[in-house]
Amino acid sequence: MGKVTVVNENVTFEVEDGERLLPFFKEHTAMLFGCEKGRCGICICTVLKGMENLNEKSQQEIAFLHSKNAYPGQRLACLLRIKHGEVEIEY
Repeated sequence: MGKVTVVNENVTFEVEDGERLLPFFKEHTAMLFGCEKGRCGICICTVLKGMENLNEKSQQEIAFLHSKNAYPGQRLACLLRIKHGEVEIEY
């Protein structure tokens, strides 16, 4: 079981290992989403803690984030899955 904290909203929720985080973000936060497929960039977020507890970036996500000059700790929230452990995110 993983634990995700969205720091700027002071919201924490538990997620089964391997689960996609998108439905939980939509239910528990005001985070904005557009395409929900990693193509629009509306959901770029910063992983403050626990990057190793998330799925690896796909080549598509790497290319997209590079095109947006994203920082190394930034991810597309719509593509995130938790592997295990704790994660802290800010958007």
